[in-house]
Amino acid sequence: MQILTFYALIFVALGLWGVWLILKWRELPQFSYAVYNSMVEKGLLSDAVDRDTFKESFIRCEAPLAATYRWVAALISLVALPPLIMGFNMVWDWVWRLNGAVSGPLERGYMFHVFMTFCVIMGVVVGFLYLMTSHYYRNAPPSLKSEIKRLEGGNE
Repeated sequence: MQILTFYALIFVALGLWGVWLILKWRELPQFSYAVYNSMVEKGLLSDAVDRDTFKESFIRCEAPLAATYRWVAALISLVALPPLIMGFNMVWDWVWRLNGAVSGPLERGYMFHVFMTFCVIMGVVVGFLYLMTSHYYRNAPPSLKSEIKRLEGGNE
């Protein structure tokens, strides 16, 4: 029962993190106007750049996209954990029965089984995180500096 409480608390923490991300996404347009005004005031951005065009570019560059990818990866990993463990245990029991179902170190619950469960589940999760990270970096947004150069007609 304690593990279910802990698992539920992790979902609560993920929910709070998700609410924080939603708030960050929602405040981004207003923040982009403040950044636009500040950059124009300091002379870092010419008046030729339209305020709404800057807003779209700012949101594309400065949105909490990496944190959103992390949140999605954490949620998928958390939801997938029980089915992964159940699937591994089914395969482990099948192999154990093929070997004669002999009581001993290969039986479920022994140290070797726990260690192999950890290694396999961590391998799957790390592989999933690799795929998520590589997808993010293949589609990563440009830097704000390069986007400002593009908006002002310069070369990137």
